[in-house]
This record gives sequence, structure tokens and C-alpha cells, in this order.
Amino acid sequence: MSISHGTPVTADQTTGNAGDLHDADSPAKKRQALLWLAAGIALSLALGLLLALAPIHDGWLLLASAVVLCVTLVRPFAGLCLLPFAVAFGTLFLFTFHGLNVALSDVLIASLAVSVLWRLWRRDGLAPLSRMRLSDARSWLAALWQRDRVRVLAVAAVLAYLAVVLLSVLVAQNKQLAIKEVIKWAEVALLLALALAVIRTVRDVHFLVWAMIGAGVAQALLGFWQWVQVTGTHTASADSLRVFGTFGQPNPYSGYLNFSLPLALVLIFLSKDVRERWLAAASAILIAGAEVLADSRGGDLGLAAAAIVLIVVGLRRERLVGLALLILIPLGAIAWFAHLIPAHIRNSLIAQVSIGPVTNANFSVQERLAHWVAGLRMFRAHPLLGVGAGNYGAAYPQYQLPDWMEALGQAHNYYINAAAETGILGLLAILALVGIALFVGWRATRMQANQWKAGAQYGARLGWALALGLLAVLVAQSVHNLTDDLFVHGMELQFALCLACLLVLGRRDTTSTSA
Repeated sequence: MSISHGTPVTADQTTGNAGDLHDADSPAKKRQALLWLAAGIALSLALGLLLALAPIHDGWLLLASAVVLCVTLVRPFAGLCLLPFAVAFGTLFLFTFHGLNVALSDVLIASLAVSVLWRLWRRDGLAPLSRMRLSDARSWLAALWQRDRVRVLAVAAVLAYLAVVLLSVLVAQNKQLAIKEVIKWAEVALLLALALAVIRTVRDVHFLVWAMIGAGVAQALLGFWQWVQVTGTHTASADSLRVFGTFGQPNPYSGYLNFSLPLALVLIFLSKDVRERWLAAASAILIAGAEVLADSRGGDLGLAAAAIVLIVVGLRRERLVGLALLILIPLGAIAWFAHLIPAHIRNSLIAQVSIGPVTNANFSVQERLAHWVAGLRMFRAHPLLGVGAGNYGAAYPQYQLPDWMEALGQAHNYYINAAAETGILGLLAILALVGIALFVGWRATRMQANQWKAGAQYGARLGWALALGLLAVLVAQSVHNLTDDLFVHGMELQFALCLACLLVLGRRDTTSTSA
């Protein structure tokens, strides 16, 4: 299923006679134009009234939401290109409705759903649905499974985690927090489905990649401004300043920058367009500079993992590296337990993962360890469904360590957090989702690289570069999630967008101009 980025598909076009039945001056065209004009006037009047009555902040939110709504309704693909910016700056346009925060990204997904469904309805109407039987649905799913099993598995993984999150509401202490998580992951599933309906070609993915880079550059410039204005947050020792953009904290800010930096890096080396390479280089310098000012060790760890993936997968040395790890990991374990590693190195490593006296130098490590232990205690006490999605902070006082009274709302490790909040079912589901996403990325790189080398597809080198960069992004996020929770501030939506792009690049029929 795919949706055209241009003019909505009409009934005439589905029969192959677009424009033949009615000319520009036909009564049907005139009535349609009048309807659009009336709808536009009504929308303008309603928006003007709301802007006049709303407070200044809400007025700006309504105006921004109206722009996003109109753009997405007219051009669904343009709405997808706006998503990285909605995620990056969504906290600037928030309003609360019965305890739930509504952001630009929420408006965008809702309008994207309306736009896609409207186009499908205009093309096929409701007749196919009214005639569909259970046997027809089974046949359709079987055909889809045969045609693209990886896509089915990816969507199923998202739905499986959503189902566990929904199930955990039953045991949640704070139902409202759990419902927020249900809505969040329902939006992820919806966006993945909508993006797969809209994204069709390598060229589409190319546009989306540059939208992600553009949002990253905008956030980097904001970080530089915070550094110049000395409006960031100080480290525990108060000897340096850390910037955080619109994300409130340096760690998620660094995580967001890693959605764009690997993409810029891969285009520097693999793009055939010299102008694009220079633009990517300038973008990478700005984003990397902001990464340095954020001073996030989790972000640096994720970026290092992304760089390794770019080199290893780019050179197609996965088997060699895998074999090396298969040999070195057991040898390292033997050396550790046989006390072949010098004592001072062993003691230094143990000190890094042991809870002890807190100093300015080890405060962040000790804080993370304390929250990891609290999360593991929750998991041990509630192994099946956890304490309820979104309820880590609510349950924290019952499982906290001495001297660590403040609940941060998350375990500083998304996998431990998932185990604590949704139990073993949620942990298995999120691990399956991450594993399938990484496999999808690797598969897309191999498929695009093979097509490029075979010379069977124009633009396959670009597709290979984009797949490689997007895989590195997913690796950076997955590794960074070992020390933080990056599925916040709408970043889970951008994760879904990257996954959708890789699923498109992994199709055998993807070309630079059509699908």
C-alpha cells in the first residue's frame, strides 16, 4: 500500500482515465473547488477566533498546529519531513489536556492519518472493506507474509510491545502514567504503518534523511547559543557547562543529535554529489561540536558504536569481526576468572560498577547504578508484568537504595526500565523490536550494496549510503539506551521513522523514482 506524494488519487485515476471524464470547467470540478474554498474560509475563521480568545502561548501552538495540519493534509510526505523538527522542538509547543501533553508531533500524526485514510477512501472507497470476510483477511495476511516477511515481523514486534504495555495498565499504581505510555507506543505503531504507506523510493528516504540532518543542525545551533549565553546546566563538579537544546537535559539532547550525525558522516564519504558532501561536512562539524558541549558519555558511547558499524558494515567485514568477538570474549572471560588480568586493572573496572562513596567524579555513575538496582528490584518483585508502564518513578520509593531518595522517573537504562515496568514479557518484546530493527538495517545495507555492485539499479549507491547511515543511527540509539532512556520527547517516533525508511530500502523493488 502506498500513497502518492502529489495530487490525491481520484476515482478517475484508478481506472486509468485521469482527467478524461471531467475537464477543468466541468460542474464537478467547480463544485469541488467551491467546497475547498468554503472549507478553507471556515477553517480560517475558526482559527482566527481561537487565536483571538487563546492566551499568547496557546495561540502560537494553535498557529503552528494549523500549519502542520494543512501541510500534512495536502502533502503527507511533507508531513513526514516535518516530523524530525516536531520532535526536536515539540517541547516549545505543548498544551495539557486532562493531564496529557499534546505536542506538534501528535497533531502531525493525527493529520497524517486523516490524510492517508482520505486518499485510500477516495481511491478504493469502503466497498472493499464491506465485502471483506475473515477468509479474505487471512489470504491477505498470508500474501503479505510471503511478499515481505521482514516488514510483517517489524510491525508485529511494535504491536507486541504495545500489547504488553497495554496489559501492564492492569497492575499499574498510577493508571494515568500507564495510559500515557500506551498512547506513546500506539503512536509509534501508527506512524510506522503510515510511513510505510507514504515512503516509496530511495529519493523519498534521501529527503527524510536531510530533514533529520536539518533538525540536528537546528538543535546544534541552539546548543551553541546556550553555551554562549551560559544558560546550560553545570556538571556535578561545577567546572564546566553542558548544553541541552530543547530537551531539558544533556543526555537526551546528545541522543537526539545522534539521529543526524551518523547520517551526515556517511554522506561525506559516499555521496556522489560534491555539493552534498560539503554540506554534509558542514552539518557534521556543527552537530559534532554540539555533542562535545553536551558532554554525554552515553551519547559518546552510542556514537562510537555507530562509527564502528559504519566502518565494519561499510567494508563488509561483519563475519570477520563476529569471528573475532566469538574468540576474544571467551578468552577475556577466562583471563578474568583465572586472575590473569593485573589486579589494579581489575580493581579499577570493579570500582566503576560498584556502589560506594559518592564523589563529584563518580556521582553520575553511582546515580545510574542506584537506579539500575532499584529497577532490578522491581523486576524481581513483579517478574511477569512489572510495576506498570510509566510507573518506575511511582514505585521507586519502595525499592530505592539508601542515600538515593530522588526518583528520576526512569532507570537510566531503557532495558532495565522495560523489565521493571512491563516484566519479562515487556523485556522480551523490546529486545525483539531492537533486534529486528537492527536486522532490518543490516539487511537493507546488504541489499542496496548488492544492487549497486551489480549495476542493476540507478541510485543504489545512494540507497546503500542511506541504509548504512540509518543502521548506524539505530545502533547509536540502542547502545545509548544502555545508560539512558531515549524513548522520550517523541524520539521514539523518529526511531519508527528510521525503521520505516530501512524497511523501504530493504525492498527489492525500491528504485530512485518509483516503488
